[in-house]
Amino acid sequence: MSQSVIPLESNPEIFTQFAHKLGLSQSFVFHDVYSLTDKDLLSFIPRPSPAIILLFPITPDYEKARLAEEEKSKGSTDDENVVWFKQTVKNACGLYALLNSISNLDEVSYEPNSRIVEFKKSYKDISKLEQLVENLKKDYTDAATSGETQAPDAEEDTSLHFIAFIKKDGHIYEMDGRRKGPLDLGEAQESNSEDVLGESTVVERFQRYIELSDDENKLNFSLMALAPSFE
Repeated sequence: MSQSVIPLESNPEIFTQFAHKLGLSQSFVFHDVYSLTDKDLLSFIPRPSPAIILLFPITPDYEKARLAEEEKSKGSTDDENVVWFKQTVKNACGLYALLNSISNLDEVSYEPNSRIVEFKKSYKDISKLEQLVENLKKDYTDAATSGETQAPDAEEDTSLHFIAFIKKDGHIYEMDGRRKGPLDLGEAQESNSEDVLGESTVVERFQRYIELSDDENKLNFSLMALAPSFE
């Protein structure tokens, strides 16, 4: 894969198709999330939801906050079960948010001999990981050019960024390929549940990122939940 790619569109169908090509079970799909606090809207999403993908604008205020947070964070976690991928390809944040979402599921969530299992085995092996990403070139290009909006040029700078939130071993993690590692946001409210969608920590984080955006970017947010399919 080249050093710069066309960014993915925040589209549940695109992410679902890509995830299935990687080997995610057909029983999981991505759903649009229209609110993190409206119980009526949340009730339309099957549960549990083990991961959320957020698209948000990178603004100067956000960058200041992120860098300050990075200085305080050791950029890793004591939980060896958390699988995190560092973004190494420009504009491919959607791919890494997807990998960081589905790589932290139980093995029963994957099809036999799936590519995502190979990613999980190789996430600390940089050379092997680069080869696995390279092998996704065609599937990635297909996904990036299948959106409902016109695809931008691969070299074009984008101010929008994908990250993921997951729940693992009773903790909430922010999974951002631009950071030094998975960011442990603390213990989950419902430690015995796999569901991350109703966690107040995620709601607070989302609201914080809205506060850090400028007026022209207040609407440039999008949420998708990984959850069971309706079928």
